[in-house]
Amino acid sequence: MGAGRDHVHTLGLAVDGTGGDNSNGSIGSFFEGVMTSGLPTDAADDAVQANIVSVGYGAPSPVAGGTLDAGSTMSLRATTPGYTDRYVRHQANSAVTSVVSSGSSALDKGDASWIVRRGLANASCVSFESRNYPGDFLRHYDYQLLRQPMDGTAVFRADATFCPQTGKNGQGTSFASYNYPDRLIRHYENKVYIASNGGSNAFDSATSWADDVSWRVSTPWTP
Repeated sequence: MGAGRDHVHTLGLAVDGTGGDNSNGSIGSFFEGVMTSGLPTDAADDAVQANIVSVGYGAPSPVAGGTLDAGSTMSLRATTPGYTDRYVRHQANSAVTSVVSSGSSALDKGDASWIVRRGLANASCVSFESRNYPGDFLRHYDYQLLRQPMDGTAVFRADATFCPQTGKNGQGTSFASYNYPDRLIRHYENKVYIASNGGSNAFDSATSWADDVSWRVSTPWTP
C-alpha cells in the first residue's frame, strides 16, 4: 500500500494457502479481486475497490423495495392459479418455491428475498443476489436454478443474468435467460428452472408454461 493509505475496504477476502492445519481460515465466499506480484500501486488499489463497490455486493442500496431497480430488495411470487402463495427461495443451494407468509420464520423470509443487481453480463438486464448470503447469486446450471457464490467468470456472469419482459400470461414479469433467451425462469413441481415452451425435458412442458414463467415482483419479506 502507498504510505499513509488505509487498507482497501473489500467485502470479500481470499486467503491463499490456509486450511492445511485443519483450521477453517479458508472457508468463505470469494467475490472478486486481483492477485498482484509485490505491493500494488495506489491506482491498482483504487481500481479494485471501485470495481467491488460498483457491483454493490452484500447490502441493499437505498432504493425502494419491491421493484426491479438496481439495489431494490424484492421477492418473486408465482402467478400460477393455485400457487400464488409461493415464492422463489433458496434451500440447500437450490432455487425452489415455498409458501411464505407473515407467520413464516425469519430464515424462510430471508431466503425468499433477493437484492436486484445490474445484470452481471449485461447492465440492461438483472441479476439476483441472495439477501441471506451476500455475494451469492441465482444462476442456472444444467437448466436448474441454484444459489452460488459469484466467481467472476464470464460463464457465471451469463448464467446469472436474466432479462425482464412482460409476463407471458399478461401478469407481472417474465425473465429470459441471457445466454438462452428462449428459456425463461419457471417453477415446476416446486423447483425452479429456465424452461422453453415445449421440449424434451419435463420442466419444458407447454402445460401452464405461460403462468409458470410469470412472476409478481413483490415487497420483500426481508427488507
